[in-house]
Amino acid sequence: MLSKKKIKIMFRMASYESGVGKNDLKIVKYYKSDYIRLNILKSIVCMTCAYVLCLGLIVLYNFEEIVKEAVTLPYYSIGVKMLGVYMVLLMFYSLVSIGVYSVKYDKARKRVQRYFRYLKYIMKYYQNDSSYGEEESNDA
Repeated sequence: MLSKKKIKIMFRMASYESGVGKNDLKIVKYYKSDYIRLNILKSIVCMTCAYVLCLGLIVLYNFEEIVKEAVTLPYYSIGVKMLGVYMVLLMFYSLVSIGVYSVKYDKARKRVQRYFRYLKYIMKYYQNDSSYGEEESNDA
């Protein structure tokens, strides 16, 4: 038997599965700590690439001055400053990533739990529906 409530729930489940649910189901396959660590690692790699590219652009922009003063430049202090800026950016970016991916995981977990509640309801509905049909056929 079809009911409006069952149809609404099945429609919600199907739209969830085809939309946000694809990503949510991938996210909750991980433990929260593993998901956060994986994404922090990705963030660090991306931030490092961006930092290196920015340094390359700065060097290219100031290339003429660098070549003129190549012998007299204080390479050690420049290196320490670059490393210090990199470490500060790395810590900041890691902390932001922890917050963002923790919230993202928690929201995905709540949506998946709702999805599984709907799934249990549909399964119970079908079990009750199939046992009802067996009782009718036994009575006849």
